[in-house]
Amino acid sequence: MIRLVRDSFRNLVGNKQRSLLALLGIVIGTASVIAMVNIGSIVRNEALRQFEAMGTDLVTISMQSASDPRGLSEREVDELAARVPGIATATAYGSRTLEMTPDGRTQIWASMIGSTSQFMRVAEVAVVRGRALSALDGPELYAIAGEELVRQWRRAGLELGPGSKIDGPDGSIVTIVGILGTASFNPLLGLDLNKSLLLSAAAFARLMPESVLASVAIRAADEADPREVARATEARLRATYPGQTIQARSAEQLIEQMANQMRLYTLLLGAIGGISLVVGGVGVMNVMLVAVTERRREIGIRMAIGARRRSIVSMFLTEAICLSLTGGLIGTLIGIGTAHTASSLAGWTFQLAPSAIPFGAGVSAAVGIVFGYLPARQASRVDPIQALRYE
Repeated sequence: MIRLVRDSFRNLVGNKQRSLLALLGIVIGTASVIAMVNIGSIVRNEALRQFEAMGTDLVTISMQSASDPRGLSEREVDELAARVPGIATATAYGSRTLEMTPDGRTQIWASMIGSTSQFMRVAEVAVVRGRALSALDGPELYAIAGEELVRQWRRAGLELGPGSKIDGPDGSIVTIVGILGTASFNPLLGLDLNKSLLLSAAAFARLMPESVLASVAIRAADEADPREVARATEARLRATYPGQTIQARSAEQLIEQMANQMRLYTLLLGAIGGISLVVGGVGVMNVMLVAVTERRREIGIRMAIGARRRSIVSMFLTEAICLSLTGGLIGTLIGIGTAHTASSLAGWTFQLAPSAIPFGAGVSAAVGIVFGYLPARQASRVDPIQALRYE
């Protein structure tokens, strides 16, 4: 077997230009598959890491109805937390997009969020400058500004900080009492807190009387199952508000859905890269078919001195596999390097997909077998007498 492999490499090196062209096709195809599979795996892990960083104990519930547009009050949220087992903390919130022009010219879009007292605890955000909202503020128009909103104000040539006053809707004046720290976007809450103004529920109702607190965010207790908490809360709200459309989602459900979607994306990327590998396999077949034609006399001599058809098949098939495996090894290294570079540029944590190396080697070997078998079979069926006459 070792001698067969050695002879195969010797024959491939003897036709350098043709072998290199076929090798290039395998390298490009394998590198494409490995890079796409690995990048897909990295993106999936990064997305899941970001979701899990938000906490798997988070549950959100949305309420919507055209005929019964009631929202939730602080008292109703407290009752909900007291009567549904497994709720550690709960808050209600609502939002409205607001157009702002700090200097009279620059247009800035921000979200005005009204919420009950436990919102910052549930959203896991904190004030880094100034103070938080207090129950003593009542309906006063005090707000906490997001970090990105402060930067946008600064780009307009103005400073936004504790004590600043900004124009609200309908000529109202809102006083900033605090600045939020950097907040990661939470798809469950559906809010970009960095571009928001956070107000108390009473102040929000005063500024936006047509808007209500139609969403609930819950942190489940440590010993509770967030999915069970979501189902129990949804059932409670359906019974309390029969005219409302209630939809509950948990972080665990979202993570599971995301994992399934990203798995499909990874398979799709691998399939796209596999097209390049098929093209490379066609190149391998072309090289082997030409080799069979050029070496007909050699085949005839081997068969004349007793070589069996099986030996001829093994000889040419081994050459195809050696060519494919060599290209697969180089392509795997290039593919991993490409994935590492892409993850570094995107600021993601590089993690080698467990299936990358065996997948690259396996697919390369499969290409060699599949696309090398036809030329090898054709070589074994050469008539020895006709082959010996071949010039």
